[in-house]
Amino acid sequence: MKSMNNIHVGLALCTLLFCHTTVVGQNDDSFAKASIIEGIQQFQNGEEGADSLFALGEAHSELAPIAAYNRGRSMLENQEGLTEARQAFQRAISRTEDESLVADAWYNTANSLMLEQDLDGAIEGYKSALRVNPGHDAARFNLAQAIRMKQDQQDQQDQQDQQDQQDQQDQQDQQDQQDQQDQQDQQDQQDQQDQQDQQDQQDQQDQQDQQDQQDQQDQQDQQDQQDQQDQQDQQDQQDQQDQQDQQDQQDQQDQQDQQDQQDQQDQQNQSQQVEGQISKEDMEKILESLERSEEEIQAKLRKSKGKGQKVKIEKDW
Repeated sequence: MKSMNNIHVGLALCTLLFCHTTVVGQNDDSFAKASIIEGIQQFQNGEEGADSLFALGEAHSELAPIAAYNRGRSMLENQEGLTEARQAFQRAISRTEDESLVADAWYNTANSLMLEQDLDGAIEGYKSALRVNPGHDAARFNLAQAIRMKQDQQDQQDQQDQQDQQDQQDQQDQQDQQDQQDQQDQQDQQDQQDQQDQQDQQDQQDQQDQQDQQDQQDQQDQQDQQDQQDQQDQQDQQDQQDQQDQQDQQDQQDQQDQQDQQDQQDQQNQSQQVEGQISKEDMEKILESLERSEEEIQAKLRKSKGKGQKVKIEKDW
């Protein structure tokens, strides 16, 4: 059960009223009245079931407000069914003009709200009790208690709000710091990436430059080799030409030597023969010599045509 510390409940038994008024000819009222009396006895003895007896007593034509109030009071004492207890107090308020009973009903209505920590509702209930009965000390005391609790609650709420705001601000500051750190980390990563990209580009450029230099060197080496080969080819051609020229000169010299020998032989033969006479043997030799010379001359012509050179042919006849 909920505690009612610092709340003055007011268990004055004078509020557990029962009427000795004689009601003639109403068996229902008699039964209801007996239920109220029995309920008061059980309530005073601390026994359970008093609220049920007071519920039966609400059927009484005149004592219904008292039965309703006592029922609410019994339920409030057990701190159970507080909503039904307030409903019972409100029935008592609506059915009677007894200001004392109305004030007590409002007072206990407020007490039930205090048990549920409804401070605003309790404050209004105590104020209602004091409006009906300004001399209700218990209502005034509990109202002060409720207002103090409300202020404490408000202070706690304000502190909690401030703490929540501070926590939110701290969280926001942490989040801002984290965001700044994340941005800085991203920027650092981006800077590192940019530096790496620049380094990669520089490395690629250096490699490309080295490759270009190597290509140029290779081309230069190929050109130098080609130039050397061309020079060697030219030298070989020149050497071949020189050899050919020497061979041609030697051939011409050999022909000239043969011709000179032949001329000498002819002159010698002529000196031995009679002028105007040629022997048969000499004639054959002369013809053979002419044929050989002709063959040699034709060979030189063919050789010169193969080289694309013009050769001046001198015949001795």
